[in-house]
Amino acid sequence: MITEHNSINPEGDRLKINRVYFIVNPAAKNERSRKLWRKIERSLNIPHTVFYTEHMGHAEAIVRDILQKTTFRTLLVSVGGDGTLHEVINGAQGYPHAIITSIPAGSGNDFVRGVQKTKNVKEALDLISQADSSHAAVDLGQFMIDGEQRYFVNSIGIGIDAEVIYAMNQSKIKKWFNIFKAGKLAYIYTFIKKVITYKRSDMEISIDGNEFYFKKVWFIVVANQPFFGGGINISPASKTSDGKFEVLAVHTISPLKLLLVLISVYWGGHLRIKHVDMFTGKRIRIRSLDSVRIQADGEIVGSTSVDIQVAERDLHVCQKK
Repeated sequence: MITEHNSINPEGDRLKINRVYFIVNPAAKNERSRKLWRKIERSLNIPHTVFYTEHMGHAEAIVRDILQKTTFRTLLVSVGGDGTLHEVINGAQGYPHAIITSIPAGSGNDFVRGVQKTKNVKEALDLISQADSSHAAVDLGQFMIDGEQRYFVNSIGIGIDAEVIYAMNQSKIKKWFNIFKAGKLAYIYTFIKKVITYKRSDMEISIDGNEFYFKKVWFIVVANQPFFGGGINISPASKTSDGKFEVLAVHTISPLKLLLVLISVYWGGHLRIKHVDMFTGKRIRIRSLDSVRIQADGEIVGSTSVDIQVAERDLHVCQKK
């Protein structure tokens, strides 16, 4: 579904943003995003075009179709959560005239915390109004699973974090936490439940050619920014434009100690716990000896093995200074 609002002349200054497109996921956050968007649109005073997604993968297709028909700078505003944003950045790949931003209307919204650096909808709207001067180039993650190349902007992980995301998407519990605006608590609640039943796997990992072998791995996360799981500060040192990833591996420890890791994340204490290992690198390969799910930006994208590398400053986003 498409609605047009006072489209502007594409033959303007190519150094300025000449088109603004809103990609709205009306199903995000128990369909509360639709209500939020209606409120936002009433106050918008910029020419724009609106697209509503209708199914998984639709946002990516919409963005690709938009960018194939444009050559001037184009602002794409994702209205939803990190899943919608994940589709938008994948649709924008190969189109350097795309600039991405997000209005947080989902459960996780880690992109707006760690990449866009806005705290609420008002700050996100202020960025859009200043888009000509607020955009910056940030690193992007490129990954390969089963011969298919995809991209992420927040993080990619294998292990219990992906299993937690899968379980949340299959359960009604996420809906109730969303009602009370507690997406982070939904992640923690499901994480604690999963700890009891999760079967750990041994994993091999290569970081810039250095080989490691970890036994009984709870999870490995490759982070481009600090936050995951709806605001959990898993990788405090991560920066979005430093040309490298932080790689966190949690292995060997008992379930009880894993809960200590989860608690100590809030002050960075998890990085001082034995068998919580942190690395940095540009090229990472992870192989699990058993079938284990993999998530990217909170979306399940495959299982067992993945190859990852940095695409330096390959994504243009609006970012609060």
